[in-house]
Amino acid sequence: MIVTNTSAFVPESPAIDASEARWASEELAMLIARLGLDSPVGMVLRQARRELASLAQSATATVVGPFRIAA
Repeated sequence: MIVTNTSAFVPESPAIDASEARWASEELAMLIARLGLDSPVGMVLRQARRELASLAQSATATVVGPFRIAA
């Protein structure tokens, strides 16, 4: 079989919208407030919130797979 469209083998790189990241960060902040700071689940959610806030702040960064690259 001959493949003429080789782009089918390359997965699309994910794109993260800064406004969506800010929204998700705010939602996590509300969940964290309900759980409390000493909750183990709250600790995991705080880390996720920090990651989302970092994505929202770096508007020039590009997300490639699990990595963020500043251009």
